[in-house]
Amino acid sequence: MFAASKTSSLVHASRASASAFSSTPLAKTSLSKAHLASRAFSISASKLKTFEPDYLDSAVPEIPTYPPLNIQMKSYNFDVLESYQSFVHNTAENMGVDVQETWATPAKSYKVSTFIEGSTRVKSEVNLNMFERNVHVVNLRTIDAPVLIDTIRAALPQSVHLTFHEHQVEFEEERWIPDPFINSLREELYSGEEAVEKEKEKRMAATAAKAARKQAALLETLQEDDD
Repeated sequence: MFAASKTSSLVHASRASASAFSSTPLAKTSLSKAHLASRAFSISASKLKTFEPDYLDSAVPEIPTYPPLNIQMKSYNFDVLESYQSFVHNTAENMGVDVQETWATPAKSYKVSTFIEGSTRVKSEVNLNMFERNVHVVNLRTIDAPVLIDTIRAALPQSVHLTFHEHQVEFEEERWIPDPFINSLREELYSGEEAVEKEKEKRMAATAAKAARKQAALLETLQEDDD
């Protein structure tokens, strides 16, 4: 009886020691994994953190821009010109270019005649209408202009004439029908301004001549005093 109890107690003790021995490395392994995970997290966070001074943004050079430009399109085919003008407008806006205004110029009519070969007799006559559309863009950056121009030229259809030029008041005034009364008023204003400028020049010349005479008289009096 005593021997059986002693044997059972030894078996329980060996099992307990085996369980304790087996659980100890697992606990150490879990702790080491948690420690490594936290350590890796802290290392990755420190690596991703960067410092950028505030003056770096102000040190970037400004991109220059072109003066206001007109994209002028002309064609005898009205439907093709309307479609292409819409394409140019949408392309510019999709690129972030500031399209200030678009307008249509009144059509110009031309009479084309063909002659019989070797003669001055007219064989046929055709009336052609030249239509014009303009897209006015402002603040076009120098880095966007080549891309915009190449894209527009690549999609240029036949029978459409495309030009780029700096915006001028004369081009915008062509969209309106000329008024003889307004034109006469403008001529009067221009002539009045020219007359005012001429009168101003005459006064300045007279003032300069008067000042020269005074200076000459002063020099004569100084010379007489020295004598």
